[in-house]
Amino acid sequence: METNPDFQMGPTRSSRKFSRKWLITGGILIVLLVIVALVLFGHWRYLQLAVGSSLTPTLAAPMQASPALGPQNAPVTIIEYGDFGCPSCWYWYKAGVLDQLRAKYGDQIRFVWRDYAVITLLSPKAAEAGQCANDQGKFWEFHDAIYKNDGAIMDSELHAYATAIGLNMSQFNECLSSHRYHDRVLAEQTEAFTHGYFGAPFFLVNGRPLVGMQQLSSFSTVIDPLLAAKK
Repeated sequence: METNPDFQMGPTRSSRKFSRKWLITGGILIVLLVIVALVLFGHWRYLQLAVGSSLTPTLAAPMQASPALGPQNAPVTIIEYGDFGCPSCWYWYKAGVLDQLRAKYGDQIRFVWRDYAVITLLSPKAAEAGQCANDQGKFWEFHDAIYKNDGAIMDSELHAYATAIGLNMSQFNECLSSHRYHDRVLAEQTEAFTHGYFGAPFFLVNGRPLVGMQQLSSFSTVIDPLLAAKK
């Protein structure tokens, strides 16, 4: 009996390629789902501690204690809810929009940082480290060091930044290891959730929201009428 030379036993080359493609795609999806599950689990555990502590944002995270640039009596206050592990946050920083805002408006604006440590499992500890740096008057130097390094916030990197900006390392290490600012970071995170935005960064300009990596022009659209109304 003759055999058809075009007939091949087993899967064809195209079917094997198709199967391989879906195996790779499936593997990637599984990895992504695992990462998302770990992040959500980490934040769930972090929030569980809040319930046990009976925290309220007003008690644990007073606004006047937040790191800020600009005078307290500025007519416009911009609050950033940011995360040291957030790619969008360091992209925004590297775009120089904060510098542009300060150059354009000077003492007419006050820029306030609030921790919204939700993007990575390392974010809460990095936020606590930032507060420890703030104890020594060097929050913004610490902030800039992290973002200049694309949000790298492993434990060894946090200590390297602290050393590089000249912090008293004994004080910094004691502050971080004691979790002195755990409650404050958690309260600020809870506060951010109440605004209904579940990604970082987002901004409040005298209470008016701007969500995501906004350009100078977007801020100006809100700020200029506010300043005009003050005249």
